[in-house]
Formats: sequence, structure tokens, C-alpha cells
Amino acid sequence: MQTVKLSTKQDKELVALLKEGSHQAFEELYVRYKDRLMYFCKQIMKDKNSAYDIVHDVFLQILKTHEFLNPELSFWGYLQTLAQNRILNEFKRFDVHSRFAQHIIMNGKDSNNQTENQIIDEDYTILFNNLIESLSPRQKEIFQMSRIQGLTYKEIAEQMQISVETVREHVSLALKKIKKLLVQHADIHVKL
Repeated sequence: MQTVKLSTKQDKELVALLKEGSHQAFEELYVRYKDRLMYFCKQIMKDKNSAYDIVHDVFLQILKTHEFLNPELSFWGYLQTLAQNRILNEFKRFDVHSRFAQHIIMNGKDSNNQTENQIIDEDYTILFNNLIESLSPRQKEIFQMSRIQGLTYKEIAEQMQISVETVREHVSLALKKIKKLLVQHADIHVKL
């Protein structure tokens, strides 16, 4: 019955309840905004799986920091800001090939630094392969199926005979580990 009552409340009231630790308020806000946020993220990311990971991360962030929420601010606006920041971080951390291409375009095809560029590209490839190798065997297998082979979470789940949610969790954990390790190797980016 309490869920029915919560569905009639305004965002501001729900955020105030969430700030006090109400799990039902969180669930109501999640139901209200998850599809809208998913659509927002898919429009930018152009990839359903990546968009889902962003939405998942945003709502986890809300759960972890609920006591700092400001009920007077737009909850939707706050969700958008969190999502945009996560998306920007994704682009910064995983768009290595795009940066390399931009570098080549800016310096011309016949750049005097062609050998240096090849070395940097090889460094990125080795680093990325090492990061994938550092994953647990299950995470590595699922990550490769998702991100390298391009299979959907559903296809992976069917092949491995596990739930789609388990696939999502493995990919999410793998991405977090890779992101954390990439931050430690930010010095490669300086060479570009």
C-alpha cells in the first residue's frame, strides 16, 4: 500500500524520503526515471549495453550518496548531470582509437612521427590486451563476447546458460576494473 501512496508523491517529496533512507522512495524514483534515463543515454552512447551500464552506475551512485541529495533541486536534472559525467568519462577512457585518428588527421597522413604513432598504437593495444587478461576468466570471456564480438547480453546469456542480469553484472565489474587500471596508465595519453 505504501508504494501506491509513494507513486502519487512529487519528486521533491520522494527525494526527501530517500535522503532519510527510504528504499521504497528509491524504487519509485527508479521506476519513474530508468526508461527515460536509458533513452537519454542511448541517444548519446548509440549502444544499448553501454547505456544500460551508465544507467546502472547512476542509480548506484544515487543509492550510495542518498544522504547528500537536495530535495529542492530537479531530480531529473541531477540524473542527467550524473549520466553526462559518466558518459564523458567513458569517452575519455575508451576512445583511444578516436584520439589516435584525430592525431593523425591533425598531423597529416605523412606525419614525420609515423614510427612514434605506430609505437603508441602498439602500446595501447598491448595495454588493452593486458587489462583484459587481468580479468577473471569468466569476466574475460563475457567481456570479449560483449565488447569484442558484439554479442548482446541476451545472446551471451543463452550461450553460457546464465541469466542476462549475471551477464550485465560481469560486464559492469569488468568495465570498472578496466577503468580503474586505465587511470593508472594515463601517462600513455600524454604521448598523443
